[in-house]
Amino acid sequence: MRIKAFAFVVGFILISCHTQKKQDFFDLTFQPKIIADNSTLAEGPAVDSQGNLYYSDQPGDKISKVTPSGEVSVYIHPAGVTNGIAFDNNGKMILCQSGSDNYPQNPDAALRRIVRIENSDSITVLADTYKNNRFIAPNDLCVDKKNRIYFTDPWYGNESVEKSQPVSGVYRIDSPGNVVLIISDLQRPNGILISPDQKKLFVSDRGTQLLHQYALAEDGSVQHEKVVYDFSPDRGIDGMCMDIKGNIYGAAGKEKTTGIYVINPKTNSQVAYYPFPETAFNLAFGGKDSKSLFVASGGKIYQLRTINEGIVLLP
Repeated sequence: MRIKAFAFVVGFILISCHTQKKQDFFDLTFQPKIIADNSTLAEGPAVDSQGNLYYSDQPGDKISKVTPSGEVSVYIHPAGVTNGIAFDNNGKMILCQSGSDNYPQNPDAALRRIVRIENSDSITVLADTYKNNRFIAPNDLCVDKKNRIYFTDPWYGNESVEKSQPVSGVYRIDSPGNVVLIISDLQRPNGILISPDQKKLFVSDRGTQLLHQYALAEDGSVQHEKVVYDFSPDRGIDGMCMDIKGNIYGAAGKEKTTGIYVINPKTNSQVAYYPFPETAFNLAFGGKDSKSLFVASGGKIYQLRTINEGIVLLP
């Protein structure tokens, strides 16, 4: 696929006075690129240890791959209506196979589970039920250094998606089939992120548009510490990642406000904003120097460059 340069519109509304510091976080000399545009709705970007980028397309029921040289191909189809993608400490791909109102014509294709891809012919189901009931719509996930998986399971009130759990939960998988509900009081938990020191868990609630911070204990339990940022009445963070200085890069906002928001969790403030022409859904760091930021927006994957290195948790 030919790489296309994209000229961003400069007339977007600046969200706050902190946006004057955009140049401190984004390389403004780099021309943003569209590196893939084969999806209806791109989501869940994740980078493996070889530098390959993977991303999901729920309506298309597929996962695509972009090599470091820019070759784009379909990696898995059908993909169980995958949303979030991550890699564990052994380099295995982990999928949130979701339920979605984008796929009402074949609800059985929405497998609503967490799986690990072992090879081209084998998967391991890590979790598909909690207390004998199916999950609602596994959305996003992250993996800690003990190979435990944390994922969000929100219900958005869509009649086409079964509310099979009493709450929109955040869960931890300790081993295949061993699932613990760790957060049960959020309306629509969505994006999720672990700090590199493994002491903080961040969860975005798309019901209240709040970004929450939790203390993460060694045993995997959590305790709420604070609200890091309130995006309301705008759209809160969908997906997020972190740079080596601890700043959170979140895909948020809608229409004229959509883009990448840089949030400092130490000061509970927005420190930068990068506008996008289409709704920004999720993002991930990658590249040889971990300064490439891959953003799923609309049906495309964009590449930006950042000033700080990003956290890429790989074996």
